[in-house]
Amino acid sequence: MSVEFLRATPLFQGLSDEELREVVVVFREENQRAGAAIFQSDETCNELYLIRSGFVRLLDPDGSVLATLGPGSLLGEAEFLRGLAHNTSAVAATDVQLWALPDANLRSLLQRHFNIGVKLSQNFGEQIAQLEDYLVAQLAKTRALGELPHKVLWPVARSMQPHQLARGNFLYEAGNQAEALFLLERGGLELRPTPTPENSSPNANSVEAGSLFGVLPLLTNKPYDSSAYAVEDCLVWTLPAATFYSLSSQFPLLRRTLGRHSRSRLSVADQTQAVVRLAQTPLFAQLEPANLHAIVQRLVLQHVPAGEPIYRLGDPSDALFLVDQGEVELTAENESGVLQELARIAVGSFFGAMSLLTGEDRLENATAIRNTNLWVLYRADLQELVGLHPAIGSALDQAVSARLSARQDSMDEGRLRRFPLLTDLSSRELREVARHLRQAHIGAGEQIYRAGGPSNALYFIEGGIVRLQPVNGAGSWTRGEGEIFGEKAILSDEPYGQSAFAETDLELLYIEQPGLDALKSRLPSLAFDLSRILSHPVGESEEFAGVPQRRAGDAPDEYSDPDYGRQASVRPDEFPPPRPRRSGENWFGALSSWAKIRLALVVILLLYLVVVVVPSLLGLSF
Repeated sequence: MSVEFLRATPLFQGLSDEELREVVVVFREENQRAGAAIFQSDETCNELYLIRSGFVRLLDPDGSVLATLGPGSLLGEAEFLRGLAHNTSAVAATDVQLWALPDANLRSLLQRHFNIGVKLSQNFGEQIAQLEDYLVAQLAKTRALGELPHKVLWPVARSMQPHQLARGNFLYEAGNQAEALFLLERGGLELRPTPTPENSSPNANSVEAGSLFGVLPLLTNKPYDSSAYAVEDCLVWTLPAATFYSLSSQFPLLRRTLGRHSRSRLSVADQTQAVVRLAQTPLFAQLEPANLHAIVQRLVLQHVPAGEPIYRLGDPSDALFLVDQGEVELTAENESGVLQELARIAVGSFFGAMSLLTGEDRLENATAIRNTNLWVLYRADLQELVGLHPAIGSALDQAVSARLSARQDSMDEGRLRRFPLLTDLSSRELREVARHLRQAHIGAGEQIYRAGGPSNALYFIEGGIVRLQPVNGAGSWTRGEGEIFGEKAILSDEPYGQSAFAETDLELLYIEQPGLDALKSRLPSLAFDLSRILSHPVGESEEFAGVPQRRAGDAPDEYSDPDYGRQASVRPDEFPPPRPRRSGENWFGALSSWAKIRLALVVILLLYLVVVVVPSLLGLSF
């Protein structure tokens, strides 16, 4: 093939002589007789044809002639460069000489000479499909996207467009809204931060070829905090913001991966806002403005997509977090393995501070409910700040002491004496109980534990209603504020006999098995009351579920009336309410089934002795 003939074709204009010679090598010659089919409609377009001599007719799917093309014309150009199937058929009108460019040959060429692909894309008006292989390989080399599967990288590469940037020009300027994700192909580029009164000549950061940039502004929907300036002629691949948002909705892993690998110090605008927010939080409210400014200069902007964990229960505490935008949910599993919500952290609030300051591992899970921007203060930065600014350390020490004191005082005597089981304990004994109590909020409809599951906690109801459902489904019953539940199973070390569900939103206190065992050994009075729960006949133990005993003349209530507010006509509780006893039922009715059988056998034996054996011995007959 002649280089000059190829140069005259619009698709290859602008290529250097050396580049044209590289392209000529990957073409192959093909000859077709008149009437021969060159390709058919709906066939995969895997070759580009250039007519050297002769004429070719293009036909629509119905066989009508659309055009007749001669020497220098390309066949199937649009479908080939877009990676589509043919939408027309081509038939040789005369004997023709063709030069064919196979798709595989062009892809291989562009892996070695990507600039040819850039020029072909510019001539074609959009990125050609054969350049995707190269771009996927480039994206896979980046730290942020290297772990993504190719099924995600392909649509990203397919959507990126080349952009030539001459030396001395700005790709974007600080303060502009984020408009794209960028990949520097070649050239020199600097990110120049905005000068501040404290730093009138901030250092610029160089962008290396093959690096992604502009990621965090795109994720956080914040303006650029620096300007991208070309110190050399550059070629930059761009992924428009609208396309990125569409792809991240289709492939959530894209946003999650970029979020995990993207961090930056706060912009000047965010630092100003952060000072105001810190001054409004109890943890930092007592600090002077100079100390607040020192803190915000160490804050790091992090983006966490919706549903992505920030940290997990048991993780080391390495940072505290302030919510800039979005919302965070704190959760933990109760003893039955049910995930329960502890709190929701809204814009302007912070979390994770106590674990960081006390050195404890995380006591809960933190998860972003929506796409969330966080301001993060890492432990290393905090320790350095405390060394430089002693007032910060003093304020944090006071906050820790106040929080620990509040945690201890939260279990006050009045709050605990509402439960009959704890009413008679001394103040010292109540403080001992409070050390082992945990708190939980359970949403309406959630399961607390299931029938047959291992018993591992004793529950106290501070607010709301619990419904207990036997495994056989024979009716259910409720317990409410001031009562306990799960007591029979945990005290007898047996599986739960019923499933427990939150009839309404619940506020619970609970003691886990190890804590309960410790209290029983240290508090004799509590151990005695707990033992009475098991030792009393079932029908007499209602008071130990936290239900006051009725006196003569009391009005009926939900515990004395079996039909009051129940789904079943009979209340099959672990401790059913006492029922009126008929004469002669005091001792016999309290016997177990096996005791009644043994009693019946004894009575039959006595009757046999009296009626049969004794008369035969005395020689009597009846």
